[in-house]
Amino acid sequence: MFFVLTASFALVGRLFSESETVLAKFGDTVITQKDLDEFMTRFAYARKNKPYSSEEKKEMLNNMVKGTLVCMEAENEKLDQDPTVRAKLRNYRNELLIQEYLAKKITPHITIKPEEVDQILKDHPNLLPKETLTMKEILVSTEKEALAIRKELSKGGDFSKIAMEKSKAESRINGGTMRPVSRGQFQKEIEEVIFSLKRGEVSKPVKGDRGYYIFLLVDRREKSPEEMEKLQNTVREKIQQLEITKRGQEALEKKAEELRKKEKVEVFYDRIQ
Repeated sequence: MFFVLTASFALVGRLFSESETVLAKFGDTVITQKDLDEFMTRFAYARKNKPYSSEEKKEMLNNMVKGTLVCMEAENEKLDQDPTVRAKLRNYRNELLIQEYLAKKITPHITIKPEEVDQILKDHPNLLPKETLTMKEILVSTEKEALAIRKELSKGGDFSKIAMEKSKAESRINGGTMRPVSRGQFQKEIEEVIFSLKRGEVSKPVKGDRGYYIFLLVDRREKSPEEMEKLQNTVREKIQQLEITKRGQEALEKKAEELRKKEKVEVFYDRIQ
C-alpha cells in the first residue's frame, strides 16, 4: 500500500538531534524513529491502539520514504508554489496548529469533577438503561392498514411474515426484528406503549412520525449488577471525554474572540463572491 503523505515535505531539511535514531537517509533528508512514531499515531484510533508488528513498522517506514520522495519531487517541480496549493498548505498548517494549541494550552487545564459526571447521569438517566427489550415492529402509512393488520394478528397471523410482506420499516428484511430497545430511544407515546407490554403481547396501532406502528414484545431483560457497573464505567468515561471536548471548544472560541478584539480584526463580508 502506498500512502500519500500530506505532511512528508516537513521532513525535508528538518533539523534533528544527534540522539535521534535515523531510520532512513537520502540526500539531506532523514527519517527518524521519532518521525515514524508520530506517523503511526495517526492511525492509532482506527487500529484501536493495537501494537504494530515489526513487519508493519517496516511497511510504514517504506510508505514514509515513498511519500517523502514524491513530495520532494513535487517541490522540485515547484508545485508547492502554485497559489491554490499554497492556500491549501496554509489551511493544513492552521488546522494542525489549532489542534496543537487545543491539546497543549487548553485541554490540560480542563478538569471534569466526578460530581459533575454524577449530575449529568442524574439529569439523563436514559444513559444507563437497566432494562432492554427485544421487539418486532410493523410500520404502515395509515391507521386503517394498521387496524387491519392488528385484526389479522389477533386471528393468529404470523407477525414476522406480515412484517416482511407489509411493513415499510427497514426491519422488514428481518421479519420486523429490531435492535435491542431501551428507554429514551422513542417518542414518549411509543415508549409508554412498548414498555407496558408483556412478553408475547402485540400492541394496538401507535401513531409515530413515519406512520402507524404495531409492536410485538419478544423478551425483556434487566442487566445484572456486574453489567450495570461495567456500563456505568464506560458511560462515565465517554461523558468525561465529551465534556472535555465541549469545554475545550468553548475555551477555544473564547480565546479566538479575545484575540479578535486585541488585533482589531476587520472582516469584509460584502466582498465574498
